[in-house]
Amino acid sequence: MPEITRAVEECLEQVLRLQDSSGAARTKMLARRLGVSLGTVTNSLRRLEGLGYIRRQRYKGARLTKRGHKIALNVLRRHRLTERLLTDVLHISWSRAHDAACKLEHCIDEEVTDSIDTALAHPTTCPHGNPIPRPGMAVSDASTRLVELSAHDAGIVIRVVDEEEEGALPYLESIGLIPGAAFTVEGHVPFDGAVILTLRESEFTVSKRAASLVVVQKRGLVKGDA
Repeated sequence: MPEITRAVEECLEQVLRLQDSSGAARTKMLARRLGVSLGTVTNSLRRLEGLGYIRRQRYKGARLTKRGHKIALNVLRRHRLTERLLTDVLHISWSRAHDAACKLEHCIDEEVTDSIDTALAHPTTCPHGNPIPRPGMAVSDASTRLVELSAHDAGIVIRVVDEEEEGALPYLESIGLIPGAAFTVEGHVPFDGAVILTLRESEFTVSKRAASLVVVQKRGLVKGDA
């Protein structure tokens, strides 16, 4: 089996993230996530398909094979445990941990990863609330998003998906829309669907895109009848 390089790991990890959030990894989105050209991504996907790590469908994008999924899940586990180490032990800010972990995840092996897991008492989620993969575990980001709630719905933030979205983590941290935060939806902006909510006794308007990244647990109606 050929050596699994950092470039291969990064590509497979992003395919997994996009597959879980959108059903498949489209070339254009993958190029944006990896910061490379469309041609480079196309060549990479062709090579990964030849190695048996992905399958491509025209007009639908790429999906991981069983072999590719195993590799991507291991990378995701290293990433999320590293985020925990950075925030819980080194006190790196919630919004900076993701970028730092993206660099460090390729520098540690399975033995070091297991040691981090043990030292941290086997955390179940990363600082952004996303599950840390375990053997045989399926990871999916499909669940209720903040943008889907209606006026007068109340909820609690469970996790933030797609941490790669530029500027999302610092913004959400700045307003306190992080895992565990309770909020009430006041309504939506008619023009662009932005969500108006009350959080920590203050009112914020969260863009439709940002609200689509926030997974929540709905707590039901807090006023009104519908």
